Amino acid sequence: MDKRPKIIREMFDQIAPTYDLLNRFLSLSIDTVWRRKAISRLGIKWGDSILDIATGTGDLSLLALRKNRDCHVVGIDVSGEMLRIAAKKRDRGGCSRQYFLVEGDACGMPFKGDAFDHAMVAFGIRNVPNVKGLFRETRRTLKKGGKFAILEFSIPEIHFIRKIYFLYFKKILPLIGGLFSGKAGAYRYLRDSVIAFHTPKELENMLGESGFVIVESLPLWFDICHLYIVKVKKFDF
Repeated sequence: MDKRPKIIREMFDQIAPTYDLLNRFLSLSIDTVWRRKAISRLGIKWGDSILDIATGTGDLSLLALRKNRDCHVVGIDVSGEMLRIAAKKRDRGGCSRQYFLVEGDACGMPFKGDAFDHAMVAFGIRNVPNVKGLFRETRRTLKKGGKFAILEFSIPEIHFIRKIYFLYFKKILPLIGGLFSGKAGAYRYLRDSVIAFHTPKELENMLGESGFVIVESLPLWFDICHLYIVKVKKFDF
């Protein structure tokens, strides 16, 4: 799969108009439950600054601001069209002073080191060509002891659940996604990117090698999704 930022940007620019509708429909809105769990596990406090990687149309950032209106979120994404939708949602919610948007590559972010109290990413890490590079870049931008919440799809271990999961991802999702968006190739990419992605254990190892300590590693909904809460190591050796 070609995951160069230019290719990913063009794909998400194309599906941006139908992205939110299809997310809710294809996940039966379960993804909102997962996002809320990620936000609750971060432990956001008054005045915290939060980095939202692959912010997309802003769902995770806006949930964080609903949880704590006095925090500040910076969202970064390669897709300008997704960011335009996020900006509209932000402005409708009266969050323009708390939620800032940056178009850019998460593997080379234009932020100073130790800039954020927390970071988060929902269903975005599998779209970068260098996952370890993303983890190291996130670690650079976080303050010591800062938490990083990661939501990503995973492959269920229970055989019966896995069969249903593969049927859905291989057949139903590309069909419905293609019909509604007119971009069947994007939803075939989604299918392939999930199936080919790293296992939770592999991601935990990569996070450890990138300067993080695992706080929680939680399978959600029969391991259809996985939530990782990690923290920057207090000392470098």
